[in-house]
Amino acid sequence: MMAIWRTLYLLFFLSPLLSAAEPEPVSETELLPGIALSQGITEITGVAISPMLGVSAVGAWRYWNTPAAGRDTLPWYAQPWAWGTGFALLTLCFLKDSLGTAVPGVLKKPFDMVELFENKASALVASSAFVPLIAREMAKHLQAERTIDIPSASITGLGFAAIDATWWMVPTAIAAFLVVWICSHAINVLIILSPFSTLDALLKLARTSVLAIVGLTYLIAPWLAAALCLVLIAAAVWLAPAAMRLAIFGASYASDILLPWRGRKRATPEQPHAFTLGRTAGLPPRTGGRMIMLDDGTAVFRYRRWCVLDERSIPLPDGTRHVEKGLFSPSLIHQAGTHDEAKILLFLPRYRGHEETMSHHLKLHGVREHAMARGFAALKNWVIGILRGGGAGQTG
Repeated sequence: MMAIWRTLYLLFFLSPLLSAAEPEPVSETELLPGIALSQGITEITGVAISPMLGVSAVGAWRYWNTPAAGRDTLPWYAQPWAWGTGFALLTLCFLKDSLGTAVPGVLKKPFDMVELFENKASALVASSAFVPLIAREMAKHLQAERTIDIPSASITGLGFAAIDATWWMVPTAIAAFLVVWICSHAINVLIILSPFSTLDALLKLARTSVLAIVGLTYLIAPWLAAALCLVLIAAAVWLAPAAMRLAIFGASYASDILLPWRGRKRATPEQPHAFTLGRTAGLPPRTGGRMIMLDDGTAVFRYRRWCVLDERSIPLPDGTRHVEKGLFSPSLIHQAGTHDEAKILLFLPRYRGHEETMSHHLKLHGVREHAMARGFAALKNWVIGILRGGGAGQTG
């Protein structure tokens, strides 16, 4: 099913993008600003959602539609080694997604984390190699060989200055690309957090379905596809702050698992790095910071606003606190009453094995096993008791 949706996207959505990559003579009607803007908006939105597919498809299209004598002069992304590598990586992703539903999600997570960083790299390439190209084409059709005159505050006061539409079209296009991409990238982060392979496939199916809808809408009416893309961009602007927090969390989490030696060198169990789960102390989910014990015995969560502004400390809720071991990383369990229990912080994977040290420095109420580990332990004891003839109630 994933391959079918990706194929639909390749066939339908990329058709306007591929035609823009290799300019051909167009009619007077096709040069109308409305058509050019609709095409450009659709291209930017689609490439933002799936950068590597867009880069690879455009490179292959340019290569195969260029005479053999001129292929050596093509840009690097149109060379076989570039788009061939892209399609090879996409094929591996297809295999991973197709076969991944048959294996436990834990075994597939390292590959999902590699794909997380691949998505970042391909977005960097797409934003620098394609978005400015599309924006320049949009600006060219918009001004139709004319410049936009705006008042200039020159010292000489000589009237108006001619401003090329490219000057504002390119940054606007890049901004639109980034907000859509960061929201699409959030799906990759959700995939590495999901414990089920089936849910991973559904998340990717949802994203690819949006691509197919945009592509089919463009075939029906370019202006309608542009309107849909503008709605997607507006929604992405609204979701961008939450998506950014999720992207930062995903990068930190994945790098600790893929590069464990790097994480262990940066581990500080007395002030562990953590991310909020839910709205802890009024902070939005996935806010990054550190858990710190002050001199007066108050446990606080210290963070920086927007990652670079002033540092703030938020007191953690009172009650019983435990460190729970996890499959990939420990977490902080808060219990206010007998049955009122919740996870409020998730520590980075670099703190696996440091649970006892963290509990001591942060004056917590102990360390306990993960619920799944406790279930495995109970099952193991039950099986041992049965095999030894001691009955299900004995632990042997």
